[in-house]
Amino acid sequence: MNEVAFLSSLRKNYWFLLPYLLMIIILGLVHLIYTKSAIHLAINNFNSPFLDLFFRNITLLGHGFFTMIIICLFLFFHFRKSVAILLAFIGSGLIVQILKTTIFSDSLRPMEFFAGKEVLHFVDGVNQLVIQTFPSGHSASAFALFLCLAAFAKNSLLKFLFFILATLTAFSRVYISQHFLIDAMAGSLIGVLVTIFVLYYFYYRRPFSFLDNSIIPN
Repeated sequence: MNEVAFLSSLRKNYWFLLPYLLMIIILGLVHLIYTKSAIHLAINNFNSPFLDLFFRNITLLGHGFFTMIIICLFLFFHFRKSVAILLAFIGSGLIVQILKTTIFSDSLRPMEFFAGKEVLHFVDGVNQLVIQTFPSGHSASAFALFLCLAAFAKNSLLKFLFFILATLTAFSRVYISQHFLIDAMAGSLIGVLVTIFVLYYFYYRRPFSFLDNSIIPN
């Protein structure tokens, strides 16, 4: 790997990656002080009808169906960007599913974890799952997608906006009690790391020149 070129590719996404790094450090320190259950209860107690509606809908941005819509749209404008999102989505998704179904297959989701211990606030219309909480697949998908979009964007403010959208999507998984915060953090980290390497090897180095075409001629 050309280290100079790799660092250059990271700097191009400074307004996404730096806030993300700071967030991970801060949340990591929080987890050193408080347990995952204490953190979840604190978040769960902070709710309102507006937030229920907001996070129930924004969590859809981490759904694979939404990512596939974006991938299909990019086919009309730039094959390479479309394939980059697809590779980041598949790569991060595979890692998440392997971890969920092997090492962490018995990890309990909040509803089951707190059953008989605490009364949680649940959002209406959300089908609560009980196991395979770690890591969060929606968080991985959201960070993979929005980091790709940040890489494609030229405007720094837009890059930061994509970071905010990825973060809100990941946090929504905690708010609606499908995951603990540590699950969302782990999922986001998988999404970011996989996407960094996909972007460097596939998007910035630009192999396979025919992928610079699109359905709609440039």
